[in-house]
Amino acid sequence: MPNKLITQENLKALVNELAASYDVFAPKRENENTVSFGKLQAFEEYVSGVLLTNTTAKDKVYLQSEQLFQYELKKDTVEFKEKAPGKEAVIFGGRPCDARGFDVIDKLFNWSGYEDGPYTGGRKNTTIITVSCEKPETTCFCTSFAGGSPADGKGSDILLTPVSGKFLAELLTERGEKLAAKYSKYFSEAGEAETAAKAEFAKAAEAKIAKKLDLAAIKKNLDASFDSFYWDTVHLPCVKCGACTYVCPTCYCFDITEKKFGYLNGERNRTWDSCMSEMFTKMAGGHNPRTDTKRRFRQRFMHKFRYHVDNFKEELCTGCGRCIRRCPVGIDIRKVVEDAK
Repeated sequence: MPNKLITQENLKALVNELAASYDVFAPKRENENTVSFGKLQAFEEYVSGVLLTNTTAKDKVYLQSEQLFQYELKKDTVEFKEKAPGKEAVIFGGRPCDARGFDVIDKLFNWSGYEDGPYTGGRKNTTIITVSCEKPETTCFCTSFAGGSPADGKGSDILLTPVSGKFLAELLTERGEKLAAKYSKYFSEAGEAETAAKAEFAKAAEAKIAKKLDLAAIKKNLDASFDSFYWDTVHLPCVKCGACTYVCPTCYCFDITEKKFGYLNGERNRTWDSCMSEMFTKMAGGHNPRTDTKRRFRQRFMHKFRYHVDNFKEELCTGCGRCIRRCPVGIDIRKVVEDAK
């Protein structure tokens, strides 16, 4: 797919025009200390100077709480009414690790003949425009993962990289091409010089990532460490708040609830949940296989770096480092999995 160029002024005009036709979600300041993905009314609300938002854009597709369907009991059947698709959306200004998160959980919600309609419907309805990272933070470790980079386009429809005072726009999917074609007046053709500049940008940004995990060694150690005494102590600082799971771009645990309206009508709802919650694994009969923090803590790291690799051949992590930054007691996911024996 051909690369394009877009100037800062044209990018501003493009986002303003998009906001008139789509729901545009971008890093937006909620208060003095919080920047999260919010709905833009104008480009001026976009906060470009923050590397990572407090939370990811995951909830713009995979809602924190959503109705899956309504039902009504009829004389001889049950009538279902699925939730209507929402307005077309654009997620703008996220980082490559955010977009890669969508690529990771896409496989869970659409695999082995099973397709989760609400999630896949939202994905088909959403265009993701990301911006490469020039100055990664000390908590970033995206280069640990196959193809991971501060300038990686995986999961993005369009990837913007600052080069020569403009942005190189890589059109990575059919969705990205369609959007660029629709608003072609804002784009110009990119040459070999800009493409080469992008490669140099990526090389320089990757060199700033201080920590790179040996994932093969970690997987090997986790395969043998389920019953290790290591888990008896490493979990002790954890306060069970679950913040790590809620800010993560790849955590997808949820709960299902049924709500009845009289005898004939009702609805099914899905709400985010956390493996760090004691109630998450409590069964209808009262049994709970993970009653203590040790088991729940171990499950989180085993799932991300062992079980998910077994099932999907990739880690359930993008190296964004949000869980490290938001943990109130300073637990570092990199150290936990590296030290597991």
